[in-house]
Amino acid sequence: MTLFGTNFLSGTQVGVGTVGNVAVTPTQPSQVTFTAPTNPGQVGTVSTQPVTITTAGGASASGTTLIDYYLAPAITSVLPTSGTAGDQITVNGTGFLGVDTVTFTDSATATALAVFTPVSGTQLVATAPGGLATGAGTITVHTCGGNSNAQPFNIT
Repeated sequence: MTLFGTNFLSGTQVGVGTVGNVAVTPTQPSQVTFTAPTNPGQVGTVSTQPVTITTAGGASASGTTLIDYYLAPAITSVLPTSGTAGDQITVNGTGFLGVDTVTFTDSATATALAVFTPVSGTQLVATAPGGLATGAGTITVHTCGGNSNAQPFNIT
């Protein structure tokens, strides 16, 4: 991200709410570029954090620049726990906001993306994809917050 302003001096720090601070070296007195710190997992599933800049002259007001953080989703259960291609699988968990992929992995570690329908931030329904080997496998969910845990699913 690039922030624009005035009087950015050496020793400048960019603070991102409760997530943390990043030390930066401005290349110009009127702008500073930084990479937002990673989410340490201390903020909620979705948390908007204010950005502040601190220099030798003091700290800026916060609230005009905001960064959204998302935690990785977590799967708590899969129903049913086994199935074949075309079966509808209900996936329950947390952080199912902006789900972009649901992945099935088979016993040979081959993967296939599933067609899915979001139900809520805690549930979705995925259609078991074809072309996977039978046996013990897993299901994972991906959002901009990262990958979920791998929940067991038996492909029959």
